Amino acid sequence: MGYRIRLEAYFFRETAVEGTVILRLTCPECKKDSFSSDAALFKPCPYCGIIFSGKFGTEKRQIHRVQKALPCCFSIDGKDYTASTVNFSENGLSIKIDGKHSLPVGEIMSLTVGSSALKAKVMWAFDHPSTSVTMSGLEILEGRLNFSEK
Repeated sequence: MGYRIRLEAYFFRETAVEGTVILRLTCPECKKDSFSSDAALFKPCPYCGIIFSGKFGTEKRQIHRVQKALPCCFSIDGKDYTASTVNFSENGLSIKIDGKHSLPVGEIMSLTVGSSALKAKVMWAFDHPSTSVTMSGLEILEGRLNFSEK
């Protein structure tokens, strides 16, 4: 039922199980298989711990990112949004917004996470095709996250 797709030298197998897509991802380091519902998400290998994505390969960032969902709000062009963080570091953060939203790459936004007021630039945005969720990566331009609150 499944088929193989080659993306950037990493293999994954897609299998439909009662409407849910399960992807078998092969770790680029230890070559063992793990499973995910999304090839683009960066997750640690359950065997060796290396962080990788079936679509993008190994994590290339050198800065530690904290994986934590925190409520946040932001505005672009006078429109207010609520979201939650997926992960964050001193230089940037990834957010998840319920619903499909157009967040133009390069757009500058005002963002509040807890008591931290930030100005951030949209580096990438992705509307997940099977859910009504928009993911976005932001670069912090002004302000700092207060890590002691987290």
